[in-house]
Amino acid sequence: MPNEVKITLPTHSFSGKTKHYLNLNQYRNWHYGVSNNIKKNYKKTISDSLDFKFDGQVEIKYKYYAPDRRVRDLMNVVSVVDKFFQDAMVDKGCIIADDTSIVKKITVDYMGIDKTNSRIEATVKGI
Repeated sequence: MPNEVKITLPTHSFSGKTKHYLNLNQYRNWHYGVSNNIKKNYKKTISDSLDFKFDGQVEIKYKYYAPDRRVRDLMNVVSVVDKFFQDAMVDKGCIIADDTSIVKKITVDYMGIDKTNSRIEATVKGI
């Protein structure tokens, strides 16, 4: 059982061939069928990285690297990635639940711009 795991998470997913950026503004407007398909594809994309297991409580730290200089609401981007990531961890058995009995702390840092590789780096740590 690891004490800490680091995973790079994409800030987009696909529905068919259409690329969807994961943010709350988009999420709230997607048809439920589209949203479900995007979430399934996101889980498939990160599935190979989910080869760990924590038996107890965890904290998650996110580091967001933006694709450009546009000003963004940090949680607008991170909230949807966080939801999809935690759901995927539960589905793969990495954590037993994604509620407050298990996930005790979530922090987010804005790390600046990476035009060639926008991403969210997640660190899951047992506590």
